[in-house]
Amino acid sequence: MTRLLLLACLAAAVCVATAAAAGITFSTGQSDYTVLVGEEALFPIAVENTLGTDTTGVLVRDVRFVPEGGEGSSPARESRSRAITIFRDTTEISASVGTAAVPGTFFFDIAFEYGNAPRTRISLPEIRVHVVSSTAEETDQQNPQVSSVSSVSTEAGSGGPEGGSSPSSTKRPGEMMQDMGSLREQAAWEQDRMQALRSALLAGLEDDPVVREIHAVLTSHGYTRAATTVNPTGEGTGTFSFEYRGGAGDAIRAGGAVENGSATYAAYASERSLVVPGAVVANEIYRQYAGELADAGFFPVTSSMNATVGASSVGIGFIDGQNRTARIVATLSGGEVRDVMLEKPSDFAWLAGAGALCIVLLIGYLVRRGGPGVPAPAVSPVPPDPRGDALRLLEAAREEFGRGDRKEAYGTAGRALRSYVSSAYGAGTELADGDVLRVLKECGHEITVASSVLNQCEAVSYAGSPPRNEEFQAVFRTIEAFIRQN
Repeated sequence: MTRLLLLACLAAAVCVATAAAAGITFSTGQSDYTVLVGEEALFPIAVENTLGTDTTGVLVRDVRFVPEGGEGSSPARESRSRAITIFRDTTEISASVGTAAVPGTFFFDIAFEYGNAPRTRISLPEIRVHVVSSTAEETDQQNPQVSSVSSVSTEAGSGGPEGGSSPSSTKRPGEMMQDMGSLREQAAWEQDRMQALRSALLAGLEDDPVVREIHAVLTSHGYTRAATTVNPTGEGTGTFSFEYRGGAGDAIRAGGAVENGSATYAAYASERSLVVPGAVVANEIYRQYAGELADAGFFPVTSSMNATVGASSVGIGFIDGQNRTARIVATLSGGEVRDVMLEKPSDFAWLAGAGALCIVLLIGYLVRRGGPGVPAPAVSPVPPDPRGDALRLLEAAREEFGRGDRKEAYGTAGRALRSYVSSAYGAGTELADGDVLRVLKECGHEITVASSVLNQCEAVSYAGSPPRNEEFQAVFRTIEAFIRQN
């Protein structure tokens, strides 16, 4: 039965074998392990990737087995290389040195190489796995073997283990040795293929209109591109991430996705509210909304932009001293502002005053229109139908999604939920996401589902996350169930 040495790793109080370089760290629980004859020596290697990007490279492992009492004999040896990707969320990889039919010791070396020349190489200090014939020997061997090993970080210009040793032509007990030269050639070919895909993807991005639109906005505010990461998933497809730095040292990360050689979207988010296109700032409606928010005590705190082939959306977030939030969302096409929308809290004093003024003016108009002495006919008020209105809006979102207007469909779906909450539990005015959750909480409702759905809608409609059919259907059903059941 295969024995996972994870138990021994968890028992260790301190990770004693560590290798770190440029934000990637490998570590194991101990430097010495013990297994019984015939059992697989398999143990986990903890991984920490603080680079913030998926990193593709070559994992190189070298194993020697020395039988007990075999001094002077040529040890069995095996070397392997394979291309792997250390993803941003990778936390562990497994390493196996195989099995042995006789007592002895495995000496195990592992390294990870990545990047362009000079390539970065991180390697763990040598790990020893003792193969014993009884559980008594296992106990004697294991406990005293835990020792601290310092981290190692080197620069290597070529793949594979340093020293270029050749694999032995002999068999290691329990396994047939593989040809190291063939494996290295395969790993090098995979590296070259991935590099070619990256280069082709990056070359297409430089002239892509969606990427250039985002780039133009950021550079117009004094930001320069400092780092580029491309992660191809195939020919002409993948994701990309650009890091821009401002004169004050602050950074903005822009990213997006590519399909068939063209960017489907490019987006950024910033805590600097004025990083928005000049056309938005100059727009009269935007200036009017921003002025009204300023008069009500709100100030800008965040900004984001999501550019697509058809249109781009820009969001500017505001907050006041009471932690109420508001947002202005502008839609651009061809560099011109096509629409500006204000998402505001429900308790604006100026809004109530404006509403009262409109009512007074309307009454005055109707009185003048009817003439003196002519009573106005009685009109029965139409009862509000929050549920019906919200469901009709939700159906409109489904139609938009079916037409291919997927980003807009997420926005309409979120608006349906906000509209229903505002009409059923609030004052009937349009609410921002934060105010929807506040109203629901004040009314005794559990807000986890509503918060999750609103976040999903915002991620696609404003933050640039890719829309997906199954996800939208789940969002649609969740909102519909909430409206019908509450």
